[in-house]
Amino acid sequence: MTRPSFDELGMATAELWASRSADAKVRVGACLLDRWNRVVGVGYNGRAAGEPNERESLEQGHSGFIHAEVNALLAANWNGEGHTLFVTHEPCATCARLIINSRRVSRVVFRIGYTEVARADAGLPSGARILRAAGLTVVAAT
Repeated sequence: MTRPSFDELGMATAELWASRSADAKVRVGACLLDRWNRVVGVGYNGRAAGEPNERESLEQGHSGFIHAEVNALLAANWNGEGHTLFVTHEPCATCARLIINSRRVSRVVFRIGYTEVARADAGLPSGARILRAAGLTVVAAT
Protein backbone atom coordinates (compact mmCIF):
# COMPACT_ATOMS: atom_id res chain seq x y z
CA MET A 1 0.00 0.00 0.00
CA THR A 2 1.36 3.41 -0.99
CA ARG A 3 0.45 6.32 1.25
CA PRO A 4 0.38 9.89 -0.07
CA SER A 5 3.11 12.23 1.11
CA PHE A 6 2.19 15.16 3.34
CA ASP A 7 2.88 17.49 0.40
CA GLU A 8 0.39 15.51 -1.70
CA LEU A 9 -2.18 15.69 1.10
CA GLY A 10 -1.62 19.44 1.58
CA MET A 11 -2.10 20.14 -2.14
CA ALA A 12 -5.12 17.82 -2.38
CA THR A 13 -6.69 19.68 0.55
CA ALA A 14 -6.04 23.04 -1.16
CA GLU A 15 -7.62 21.70 -4.35
CA LEU A 16 -10.66 20.46 -2.42
CA TRP A 17 -11.17 23.91 -0.85
CA ALA A 18 -10.83 25.54 -4.30
CA SER A 19 -14.04 23.73 -5.23
CA ARG A 20 -15.89 26.04 -2.76
CA SER A 21 -15.03 29.13 -4.82
CA ALA A 22 -17.82 30.75 -6.81
CA ASP A 23 -15.33 32.43 -9.17
CA ALA A 24 -16.17 31.44 -12.73
CA LYS A 25 -12.72 32.54 -13.97
CA VAL A 26 -10.30 30.96 -11.49
CA ARG A 27 -10.95 28.88 -8.39
CA VAL A 28 -8.11 29.01 -5.87
CA GLY A 29 -7.72 27.01 -2.67
CA ALA A 30 -5.17 27.12 0.15
CA CYS A 31 -4.22 24.80 2.99
CA LEU A 32 -1.88 25.67 5.85
CA LEU A 33 -0.02 22.86 7.62
CA ASP A 34 2.01 23.25 10.79
CA ARG A 35 5.48 21.74 11.12
CA TRP A 36 3.91 18.45 12.26
CA ASN A 37 1.78 18.37 9.07
CA ARG A 38 -1.50 19.11 10.80
CA VAL A 39 -4.05 21.34 9.06
CA VAL A 40 -4.27 24.67 10.89
CA GLY A 41 -6.03 26.78 8.25
CA VAL A 42 -7.82 26.58 4.91
CA GLY A 43 -9.29 29.10 2.50
CA TYR A 44 -10.61 29.74 -0.99
CA ASN A 45 -11.12 32.86 -3.08
CA GLY A 46 -14.49 34.44 -2.37
CA ARG A 47 -16.28 37.58 -1.31
CA ALA A 48 -16.52 38.89 2.24
CA ALA A 49 -19.08 37.29 4.53
CA GLY A 50 -22.58 38.44 3.62
CA GLU A 51 -21.64 39.79 0.19
CA PRO A 52 -22.96 38.20 -3.01
CA ASN A 53 -20.57 35.50 -4.17
CA GLU A 54 -20.07 36.85 -7.66
CA ARG A 55 -17.17 38.38 -9.47
CA GLU A 56 -17.14 42.20 -9.81
CA SER A 57 -15.03 42.24 -12.98
CA LEU A 58 -13.29 39.79 -15.31
CA GLU A 59 -10.27 42.14 -15.42
CA GLN A 60 -7.22 40.72 -13.64
CA GLY A 61 -6.90 42.06 -10.11
CA HIS A 62 -10.46 43.42 -9.98
CA SER A 63 -12.53 40.35 -9.08
CA GLY A 64 -13.61 41.70 -5.70
CA PHE A 65 -12.72 38.34 -4.15
CA ILE A 66 -10.57 37.91 -1.08
CA HIS A 67 -7.71 35.62 -2.09
CA ALA A 68 -7.50 32.05 -0.80
CA GLU A 69 -4.15 32.68 0.89
CA VAL A 70 -5.56 35.62 2.86
CA ASN A 71 -8.58 33.59 3.96
CA ALA A 72 -6.31 30.73 5.09
CA LEU A 73 -4.04 33.12 7.02
CA LEU A 74 -7.05 34.75 8.68
CA ALA A 75 -8.60 31.39 9.61
CA ALA A 76 -5.36 29.87 10.90
CA ASN A 77 -5.14 28.39 14.35
CA TRP A 78 -1.39 29.05 14.45
CA ASN A 79 0.82 26.46 16.10
CA GLY A 80 4.31 27.88 16.45
CA GLU A 81 6.41 28.58 13.37
CA GLY A 82 7.60 26.67 10.33
CA HIS A 83 4.24 26.33 8.58
CA THR A 84 3.82 25.30 4.95
CA LEU A 85 1.19 26.99 2.80
CA PHE A 86 -0.17 24.93 -0.09
CA VAL A 87 -1.93 26.98 -2.78
CA THR A 88 -3.42 25.80 -6.05
CA HIS A 89 -1.99 28.89 -7.82
CA GLU A 90 1.16 30.94 -7.31
CA PRO A 91 0.48 33.78 -4.85
CA CYS A 92 0.19 37.30 -6.24
CA ALA A 93 2.64 39.96 -5.03
CA THR A 94 0.24 41.28 -2.37
CA CYS A 95 -0.47 37.79 -0.98
CA ALA A 96 3.27 37.03 -1.02
CA ARG A 97 3.89 40.04 1.18
CA LEU A 98 1.07 39.08 3.54
CA ILE A 99 2.50 35.56 3.79
CA ILE A 100 5.90 37.01 4.65
CA ASN A 101 4.39 39.30 7.28
CA SER A 102 2.62 36.39 8.96
CA ARG A 103 6.13 35.47 10.17
CA ARG A 104 4.93 31.89 10.62
CA VAL A 105 5.15 30.48 7.08
CA SER A 106 8.56 29.22 5.97
CA ARG A 107 7.53 27.27 2.86
CA VAL A 108 5.01 27.85 0.05
CA VAL A 109 4.00 25.14 -2.43
CA PHE A 110 1.86 25.94 -5.47
CA ARG A 111 0.69 23.95 -8.49
CA ILE A 112 -0.15 26.54 -11.19
CA GLY A 113 2.00 29.55 -12.07
CA TYR A 114 0.34 32.97 -12.05
CA THR A 115 1.45 36.07 -13.95
CA GLU A 116 0.22 39.48 -12.90
CA VAL A 117 0.33 41.08 -16.33
CA ALA A 118 0.72 44.70 -15.16
CA ARG A 119 3.60 43.73 -12.82
CA ALA A 120 5.34 41.64 -15.47
CA ASP A 121 5.00 44.43 -18.05
CA ALA A 122 6.58 46.86 -15.56
CA GLY A 123 9.46 44.46 -14.81
CA LEU A 124 8.31 43.95 -11.21
CA PRO A 125 8.90 40.66 -9.36
CA SER A 126 6.34 37.87 -9.19
CA GLY A 127 4.87 36.59 -5.95
CA ALA A 128 7.20 33.57 -5.95
CA ARG A 129 10.22 35.81 -6.48
CA ILE A 130 9.15 38.09 -3.61
CA LEU A 131 8.77 35.06 -1.32
CA ARG A 132 12.20 33.68 -2.28
CA ALA A 133 13.85 37.08 -1.76
CA ALA A 134 12.44 37.09 1.79
CA GLY A 135 14.06 33.72 2.47
CA LEU A 136 11.02 31.46 2.18
CA THR A 137 11.29 28.13 0.40
CA VAL A 138 9.06 28.12 -2.69
CA VAL A 139 8.17 24.92 -4.53
CA ALA A 140 6.33 24.73 -7.84
CA ALA A 141 4.62 21.34 -7.52
CA THR A 142 3.87 19.20 -10.55
